Parts: sequence; structure tokens; C-alpha cells
Amino acid sequence: MLFRSTAVQDTGRPYELTPGRWRVLFFFPKTATTHCQLQARRYQAVMDQFQTLGVDVLGVNGDAKQEQALFRDLCKLDYPLLNDQDHTLSGAFGVLDEPWPGEDLRRARRETFLVAPDGVIMDHWTDVNPAEDAGVVLARVRERVARPSRSEEHTSELQSH
Repeated sequence: MLFRSTAVQDTGRPYELTPGRWRVLFFFPKTATTHCQLQARRYQAVMDQFQTLGVDVLGVNGDAKQEQALFRDLCKLDYPLLNDQDHTLSGAFGVLDEPWPGEDLRRARRETFLVAPDGVIMDHWTDVNPAEDAGVVLARVRERVARPSRSEEHTSELQSH
């Protein structure tokens, strides 16, 4: 599956993909829960490390933009939150869950994706622990981004001789 986005951020502005960058998309079910807030804050805490590695972090949630704005302020987030009220992203990524007990609204399951610059999904985490997600994904990003491609290895060998 290729990731191409026409999503709108919680600010109301369209999210534009930056060419050549990796992306982490973490889907979370509800802004007004401590687990979702914990997960978002953990990503914010290591944001500079993701940025240094050339990786954009995107939170994806189906709550109203006003709720996302409150969530952003509460968690002090610097990265985009994509508004998925129409379930376009959660449906495309296959994470749309059935309504919670006592609710009519369908929500995204807590799942995370690592997407390569060419839009190909490289990793998918389904059993996400909100306290550990950012660290687990960051470790995987380091493995993927730091590992040179075969052509880069060959070029380095030729230059060193």
C-alpha cells in the first residue's frame, strides 16, 4: 500500500507531504483519554530525534477539530494531528474499529505505521503500548534509516580504495 495524503490537520490546513522524508503515522482512538495523551506526549518528547533522522510524525484521530486543538494544547504538541472524522485514513489503513460500548461513533484502533519516502508502508505495529510506542518506533527508524542501501555501500567501497 502506498501512502498519499489529502488529509486536513486539526488547524484546518491541508497536510502536505514533504518529499524525501519518512513518516510515522500513529492512530489513536480518542483525544480525551490518558493513554492517548501519554502516547502523544512520548512522541513529542523524542520529536527532535525523529526530525534529525528525517522522519515526520503524524498523529491521526477521528475526533472533532476542536477536541484535537484542546488535545494539542494539553499535550503541548509540535507535530501535525490529522483529522480523520470521515475515516478516510483509518479506513485506508484498515484500522477502523467498531463503536465502543455506549457509543455510535467508530474509532481507529491504536496502531502505528512507518512509511518510507516513496509511500510504501515498511512497518506496522498492531499491539501498541502507548507508553512504549514512540521508543519502539524510534529504534526501528534508526535501524531502517541508518542502514545504507546496497548501492550506497558499493559506492563507499569504491571510494575507499
